[in-house]
Amino acid sequence: MNILKKTNRKNPMRLIYEESLYSPSEIYQEAAKLNASNIRRFRRRIERVLGQEFFLRRISQAYKMYPTCPRVSLPSGAELAEPPLAKSLRETIVKRRSAREYSGQPMSVNDLSIVLRNSYGVTGKATLLHNVEQKLRAVPSGGALYPLEIYAACFNVDGIEPGVYHYNVQDESLECVRQGQFSAEFGRICFTEDMFSKLPVLVIISGILKRSSLKYSERAYRFMVLEAGHVGQNLCLSATSLGLGSLMLGGYLDEEIDQILGVDGVQETVLYMAAVGGI
Repeated sequence: MNILKKTNRKNPMRLIYEESLYSPSEIYQEAAKLNASNIRRFRRRIERVLGQEFFLRRISQAYKMYPTCPRVSLPSGAELAEPPLAKSLRETIVKRRSAREYSGQPMSVNDLSIVLRNSYGVTGKATLLHNVEQKLRAVPSGGALYPLEIYAACFNVDGIEPGVYHYNVQDESLECVRQGQFSAEFGRICFTEDMFSKLPVLVIISGILKRSSLKYSERAYRFMVLEAGHVGQNLCLSATSLGLGSLMLGGYLDEEIDQILGVDGVQETVLYMAAVGGI
């Protein structure tokens, strides 16, 4: 936030910008800190949530579904052709680089499935109090609350019509929330029109803050954006292991992305995005 301030009495029209004392990010950072004065209240909130079956069942249902949308099943289990692990984790990490130019070749639905399930798919389950079953994901999550949702804007994927799809982690499928070719529109929104003209897939990570704030109050937003970073790294390494390129995107017109996804930008909003494709 900037404040206009007069600085010269002889020339009252001369104005300069002066930074305000605190920026919104600094204010949030302070508000979300734990200290001796608030730690007891913070712990009581967590204990209250963990002790009630109602809250635990809400926590265990940390996923969205679009039951009325057209659905595309993704390869899974024996159907999924996962390539043999040809390189060590260290070699994959070293090889990972941000790719800004893509070949224009279509991406296989098999590779898309691998990238999505390795990024935020279900990897196991745990039993909470009151015998509530919680499904576990591919990334660490504060309190196993999983406040994120994944969408895939498919521009050129074999076997999938162009459109914007929601990744349904329950049954390994893509639910079509918007039909049509949106590559040019996303390119404009992300200020990289040339790259999007050859990009086969854009993965979009959104956040639903209430899933975390139910338990962690003001600190929840920290945990949510940290989790988006975990998902992004899983995505990059999965793409690299498949011989694909990836580029994490943090610069875009937020409200326009939210509108394409059909979310309100408040209860759910875009946090992070990733370009993925052959290079």
